[in-house]
Amino acid sequence: MLKKILLATSIATLLFTGCSNKEYYEPKSASSLSGTSMGDELIHYSRDGATLASGKVLTKTQTVDLKLKKGFYFINNSKNAAITADAHGNCNIVTKDGIVDSTKFSNPLVAGTLIGKHLIYLLQNNHYGVYDFSQKKTLFTNKSTKVFAIDTRIANPLPVDKLVVIPTLDGKLTILDLSTLKIVKEMYVSTQNTFNNVIYLNKIQNTLIAATPNKVLSISSQGKKELETSLSEVIINNDAVFVFATDGRILKLDKSLTVVSEKKFKFAHFSVAALSNDKVFALDKQGYLIVANQSLSKHKVYKLSEVDSYTFVSNNQLYLDNEIIELNKLNYE
Repeated sequence: MLKKILLATSIATLLFTGCSNKEYYEPKSASSLSGTSMGDELIHYSRDGATLASGKVLTKTQTVDLKLKKGFYFINNSKNAAITADAHGNCNIVTKDGIVDSTKFSNPLVAGTLIGKHLIYLLQNNHYGVYDFSQKKTLFTNKSTKVFAIDTRIANPLPVDKLVVIPTLDGKLTILDLSTLKIVKEMYVSTQNTFNNVIYLNKIQNTLIAATPNKVLSISSQGKKELETSLSEVIINNDAVFVFATDGRILKLDKSLTVVSEKKFKFAHFSVAALSNDKVFALDKQGYLIVANQSLSKHKVYKLSEVDSYTFVSNNQLYLDNEIIELNKLNYE
């Protein structure tokens, strides 16, 4: 079933981003660029990490040699442990010393966050809950609407004080009180029929930022703000929210989603994006890597190979096919 969903996601993503109309991003000029050999292969990626064929794991900030069991892939990590899962519902908690806890769910785990001995989880069938490894039992479980097509960049649950925000595959945020195991509030980010799962969830101070492939939502004590646009990626930096839209726009917003600046790269279809120091990086599916300053007033384009496999950015390094590109060495002028 997981393979079917991934296949459907890949096909629909191509249609969704407009590749079928044969219009592609063509910069006026591009500098050639090649990287160093990876000597490994990306075989799976999630919102917060990627799994290599060697069993190593890439997080947003580092490479970790966890030597995952065959068939297992990285989901998320805390300070000292990583959540890993396979396509059969098995879940292992792994540290540098090996597997320290494990359990099995009725469906594959697609997102999860460790808070102490509690795993706040989301399954492929859109069931979610809290599992206690110390007691070896599920303390809370609930379910949301079943979905049949998802974006594979599934956001993980986010702790907020004594609460945890659980993003679901049907575009909903469920706020759970961990002390009482009671649902405090539920709200939808968006309500599309397909490819509507929450793909981004984070916060800027006391403002919650969430996104599906169709909408960005900002929630604070001042209320809710929305930005409706088809998007590939969202990244926050200090007080800014960067949105990479499927029509080729890069938007810099404040936390209330007011546009601060924007730049359009006509027909660009972004496959991965990242921020580093004062720079913005966005890789088009044709292999054009856009490097811009964070005000989006200057940019430079580099040409890499076309994107036909998983891509991921870890510790300012772009992993593409069998190459590693050092992003910090690139400039926007």
